[in-house]
Amino acid sequence: MMKITVVGSIFILLLSGISFTTASTTLQSEQLTYTFSKISINEQEGYSKITIDETNHLLVQHDRYMVPTLIETLTFPQGTTIENVECSPSNIAYFTLENSLQMTPLPVMMSNDFILTPGHKREPIMLDSWVSYDISSGLRDNKRCVILNIELYPARYDQTGHMIQFAQQLDIQIKFKEPSIEPTKTIDEYDLLILSPSLFSEEIQPLIVHKTERAIRTRGITLEDIYAETLFPIQGRDQQEQIKYFIKNAVEQWGITSVLLVGGLDEFPARMTHIYVSYFDVDEPFPSDLYYADIYDGQNEFSSWDSNQNDIFAEYDWGDEHLTDEIDLYPDINIGRLPCIDETEVTTIVNKIITYEANKAWTQEWFTDLVVIGADTFTDDTFGISEGEYINQIVIDTLQGFIPNKIWDSNGRLSAPAPKGLNEIYDAINKGCGFIDFSGHGYHDMFATHPNGVENIWIPKPWGFDTSHVAKLSNGDKLPIIILGACSTCKFDVNDNCLGWSFLSNPNGGGIGSFGVTTFGYANGGGKKMSEGFIEEMTMNIFKAYSEMTNKGVKVSLGDIWNNALIDYISPMMEVRDYATIESFQPFGDPTLQISDGSNPPEIPEKPTGPTKIEPEKLYTFSSSTTDPDGDTIYYLFDWGDGNSSGWIGPYESGDIIEESHSWAEKGRYSIRVKARDNNGVQSDWSEALQISKQKEINSYNFIKHVLEMIRSNLNVLSS
Repeated sequence: MMKITVVGSIFILLLSGISFTTASTTLQSEQLTYTFSKISINEQEGYSKITIDETNHLLVQHDRYMVPTLIETLTFPQGTTIENVECSPSNIAYFTLENSLQMTPLPVMMSNDFILTPGHKREPIMLDSWVSYDISSGLRDNKRCVILNIELYPARYDQTGHMIQFAQQLDIQIKFKEPSIEPTKTIDEYDLLILSPSLFSEEIQPLIVHKTERAIRTRGITLEDIYAETLFPIQGRDQQEQIKYFIKNAVEQWGITSVLLVGGLDEFPARMTHIYVSYFDVDEPFPSDLYYADIYDGQNEFSSWDSNQNDIFAEYDWGDEHLTDEIDLYPDINIGRLPCIDETEVTTIVNKIITYEANKAWTQEWFTDLVVIGADTFTDDTFGISEGEYINQIVIDTLQGFIPNKIWDSNGRLSAPAPKGLNEIYDAINKGCGFIDFSGHGYHDMFATHPNGVENIWIPKPWGFDTSHVAKLSNGDKLPIIILGACSTCKFDVNDNCLGWSFLSNPNGGGIGSFGVTTFGYANGGGKKMSEGFIEEMTMNIFKAYSEMTNKGVKVSLGDIWNNALIDYISPMMEVRDYATIESFQPFGDPTLQISDGSNPPEIPEKPTGPTKIEPEKLYTFSSSTTDPDGDTIYYLFDWGDGNSSGWIGPYESGDIIEESHSWAEKGRYSIRVKARDNNGVQSDWSEALQISKQKEINSYNFIKHVLEMIRSNLNVLSS
């Protein structure tokens, strides 16, 4: 996972279900070397922009210049003490820019198109170091560990002379103490802990049985048992802290890695955060279930989210004294909530979870359909880009092998006259799909967006897609995971049937899991900047996590992709909107819900064979083949290079030669490629592409002229 050159070695030992009770050993040192081969400088829109090939992130922080960075997440055994991280730059080159680097765009709140005015005073903050880092404790790949998150800055900018310092090599020295080799083992009894009020105990029992039968060792505990000290002595100053201490004890005594919370705000308490976003004067507390998952801080101590002990939790620039609590943020367990308000809702979602896993939904034909819904999120920008569609396209590009169903303004489907836009959404979801991506504006009970450049019209018409429309979905057992890139869509503290939950509570269909925020969503202005940071970066991280994990052929759960999305988002240098995004990103659903099998992917299919010259409107046949290392049956997907695909065809036996036909409407050059997936839903990479083009046309006039010239030339030769 670490794309670095290592000088020496790091011995990384990750042990689950183990706590370290003795002091660390002697100080050790390891050296990591990062090289950066090339810096590119482009001038656009009156600014200079720099890119560096080996970086993987862009620093996007209020009142800072945007520079490319490299973020690496290193893991050490639980109990390791990181003493220091030092950086030594070398091979430094200097460049003078024609224009200033661009600062991070003014903040935007996605709820109402509100953007700070140009009169907002901005004082650029300069980077004065080559590296920053943070040390945390968390769960990575279902193993508890110490996490060292390093952000490298190979390019530093001096605004006084538009000067760039570019370090072609950064040497990192990490000083640490490994834990004692005398760990105290805990009892490894359970995987999943289900917490609920006793009101729901009977309805939850079938889920406990189902999970246990699937080899997920599960225990259900009521809140009343926690408060009565039935299992562990009570700790904590309020109910939320008492529940969190109970989870900590369950982790240490039982080896728990996932926790499912059952109940809405009145049934199961939530921790309210206190973040003041000064640019918008927003000081609205919001719930965060990450509180229950972030059990330990970077020193492996209990993370109270109240480091100043004033009984106000998760403060950031809060109150007259502008207080900020130190928060670890890294989840130490996978978590999810089912905000059910009565026994009927519990029964509904329990039955949906059981059926989804029993049917192995991730292997079904409909699962590889992807529904994306978006249009113009910010209508008053100067870019002319429909941001929702732009984000949707990134999702499409991330989920290779999924068949996109685009409900957009640009193709007339989302902006059609009422009720056609709504019907497009109904029809797409009712057919069945694995994922849905909404990108636009939101409220606790609805999603809506705009036609391109038209601020006073909301689509789908007349006023968006809300919980009453979700209730009409009838997709049965073909249940998607919904990702909501919009404000407040999972705000269960205000609405016990908020938009994110309404999909799961629908007994006739809807969804099986959802992700969204419990407060406002933030962005860095319109255009392509929408993808750089905050709510849309987090939603894209969900798709990225799913894609990367399934490509490895590992078993994937709903909690896994939430966990990976958060860890990939967190960086050493974050601002207030990052904290709000991370803490408000709410998972609804069972964290152990399986969404992919652990299986070896098929081999990459052979390059398609078939004609390389084509004529429009004529059907041509192409073939390919591959094998599966596990002997699984195989499905194939042809990408015809014209925006169309074959859809998944099969199943075929491993090694079979398969054929599929297609015709092209227009003349042109096309690249045909094919990929495979096995009957467990695990996909191969794309094959090498076959290049095809139109047949060379014969012009009759030129042909006759060419023949006459040949005859004349031959006659001249004979006469001579």
